[in-house]
Amino acid sequence: MPSARTESSTTQSWTEDKYHPSLQRSFYTDLPCPYDKHEAEIKMQCHRHAVADIELQKEVLEEEINLEIAQDVPYNANKLDRLKERKIKLINAKRFHQNASNAYWYYLQ
Repeated sequence: MPSARTESSTTQSWTEDKYHPSLQRSFYTDLPCPYDKHEAEIKMQCHRHAVADIELQKEVLEEEINLEIAQDVPYNANKLDRLKERKIKLINAKRFHQNASNAYWYYLQ
């Protein structure tokens, strides 16, 4: 029976030729290097799925923001601020997942 790979026993490192030219090297610090092309494909797809999910979350959030604005009551200001902060977090998460997907795509080239 083949042994399963463990993170500690087969840790890979990003090599110079696998860095995407438009991504900073520091981005790769916390991004796991794939073991092979198959794993890179899976990781790339997972990050694409995350981007799609974040888009859906942003749509819902936009509707919540629009509802709060339409109500035009002063005590909604704090809630509106919290919703806008969530939107910024989602945008940052989308950026990370998009960049990670791009990194794995470049690895496959």
